[in-house]
Amino acid sequence: MLFFATLFSNEAYSQYYGTGGGVDRSIGSGVRQNKPSKNKEKVDFAEYATDYLKKELKLDGLQEAAVKSIMNDNKASIDEISTMNISYEEKRDKMQVINDKINTNIIKILSKEQSEKYTKMQEEREKKALRN
Repeated sequence: MLFFATLFSNEAYSQYYGTGGGVDRSIGSGVRQNKPSKNKEKVDFAEYATDYLKKELKLDGLQEAAVKSIMNDNKASIDEISTMNISYEEKRDKMQVINDKINTNIIKILSKEQSEKYTKMQEEREKKALRN
């Protein structure tokens, strides 16, 4: 009996005071450290989209400037819709109209090969969106 009492008291002591193994029982010790910051820097939609398309479609300087201009021209509308107090479906429909306008304008400035790749990228994006 004395053996078990000694064994269990040493185990309990080790868990609380860490003298060889045990468990860190401090409240929220790791949780607060791994939490992402809520003050993340907002990403510029036009800049991000332009950089992505430049990389994927190998845009030249003129095309890059045109894409950036197209994105910036529509950024205010996108921001406005995202803050509207309407249903998700209504937002989606309004965003689709803007997205179609953006796609039409971008395709006009691309070469045939770039246009085909861009169209394929958009189809893949739509398939992915339907799955989610």
